[in-house]
Amino acid sequence: MQRLTQAEEQVMLRLWGLKEATVKEIIQFYPAPKPAYNTTSTIVRILERKKFIGHKKKGRGFIYFPLIAREAYRNFLADWLLDHYFDCSNQEVINYFNRKKSLDELL
Repeated sequence: MQRLTQAEEQVMLRLWGLKEATVKEIIQFYPAPKPAYNTTSTIVRILERKKFIGHKKKGRGFIYFPLIAREAYRNFLADWLLDHYFDCSNQEVINYFNRKKSLDELL
């Protein structure tokens, strides 16, 4: 698995929420200003090439669906952050949030 760009993550977040959708339906779930159809369609094709989404034909168009579960990507990202920013140390993560006092806010 590989990290997604911010634009790719935005499409995936919407597609995970929708379960399956056309490009037009994905765009409807963006706040204004909405991205252009061609831009979103390009990102969808990139995600398909990266094996994050698949498609099925419907009429003249396609319906897209996630191939990677949101939880699987979240786990991948958590491991990536741990490896790259916290020296593979769970204690470093805990220390970081303790210094920021963010854990109390999360509970």
